Amino acid sequence: MVTENEAKLLVQRILTHPGLKERVEAILDIAENTSGELVTADQAEGKAIEEVQKLGRELLKEWAFQRHEKAIELAKNTHPNAKKHEKKSSTGNQHSEK
Repeated sequence: MVTENEAKLLVQRILTHPGLKERVEAILDIAENTSGELVTADQAEGKAIEEVQKLGRELLKEWAFQRHEKAIELAKNTHPNAKKHEKKSSTGNQHSEK
């Protein structure tokens, strides 16, 4: 049994990951057959596999983003005087006509 506190914590965590929330809702829609289009087990299985694959891609995207943010923070802490690499805004030297 899930406590009210656990349920609130889970909702809070899901809300911080909108992409994952969308995928979980899609999986619940399959389980509840909210569209009414899933007549056979094969249809439900196919749709479930598709949504779980999407969930996996979204999860890895979230994971990579978190890792990237942590790497940036670690770099800032390890090398506080390092300059951030930014695209140059200069158009360069203009060639003179001869």
